[in-house]
Amino acid sequence: MGQITIEEVAKIAGVSPATVSRAIRSPEMVRDSTRRRVLKIIKEKKYVYHALAADLSRQCSANIGLIIPSTIGSIFVRTVFAILEKAQEHGYTVTIGNSKYNPEIEMSVLRTLNERHPAGLLLTGYCVRKEELLEEINRSGVPTVIMWEKPDDPQLSYVGIDNYRAAYTMTEYLIGLKHRRIGLILGPYSKVDRVHKRFEGYRDCLSDHGLPWDDLLVVEKEPTLADGMEAMNRLMSLANRPTAVFAASDVMAFGAMAAAKEKGLKVPADVSIAGFDDIDFSAYADPPLTTIRVNGIEIGEMALSCLLDMIDNPSPQPRQICLKTDLVVRNSCRALE
Repeated sequence: MGQITIEEVAKIAGVSPATVSRAIRSPEMVRDSTRRRVLKIIKEKKYVYHALAADLSRQCSANIGLIIPSTIGSIFVRTVFAILEKAQEHGYTVTIGNSKYNPEIEMSVLRTLNERHPAGLLLTGYCVRKEELLEEINRSGVPTVIMWEKPDDPQLSYVGIDNYRAAYTMTEYLIGLKHRRIGLILGPYSKVDRVHKRFEGYRDCLSDHGLPWDDLLVVEKEPTLADGMEAMNRLMSLANRPTAVFAASDVMAFGAMAAAKEKGLKVPADVSIAGFDDIDFSAYADPPLTTIRVNGIEIGEMALSCLLDMIDNPSPQPRQICLKTDLVVRNSCRALE
């Protein structure tokens, strides 16, 4: 005897095939009595749910594409975890692509995901050379939500933060502690839009407070511990070195701390160091790190909720949510006399 079909399960249960599918994939959408009846029949008849066939029958995928810039480090772990958890609750799978902070790779990954006809796409920001990417998104017609940043394009849906304002706030805090030479260590701002916004926030804050610009105080590296150490060594080797360093990533800030200690410098007695993200280890560093708090879990949960709403309720009106960030003051920065 062949495998029982979803139509046969539905007929026995007295419901539609769509209800059987929902009972399996989205049980919260089905009444308890109906769900129990369907699941009992599935167990008795040893029915195996065929997700691909179900997708084809309703001309809709149960897969969501997710593009992140890196799988190294823990910056995006909380966001990805939240997305995976919530997607599973709603019966969706997630395919993850890694752009490696590279515009060409980002385009290639996007096209590969689009070829799989996903139900929707989640992008962790996008690269600076974005015109072709945004045109590709618009042409695809696939519901898409940008995360971790607040795009300038009014037609894009996003759940993100104001990276410019957050970086401005941290720079202004350090200026308020009477620091006048403030170094900046940040990720690939020449490639990634949200990182460039952090650069602009730092630059404009210095200008607004009448502080001179010095190219030597800005170091662009990858957001890793090793690169944070290398960037800090460069800054501390300057003849007129900074008294404070803003690392626009906690991971790079930890690398900066390690480099300072290797040089025999005390944090914050000899140099203040601040970060960005407030990842779990930040509160337990030595000293605890002053940083910008970003709720990565909330970004992931709300981004997926927006995407599911766009899938279920198509509308030309973009969904746009800008979450707040907080300055978290700990012990890694001090005021100058």
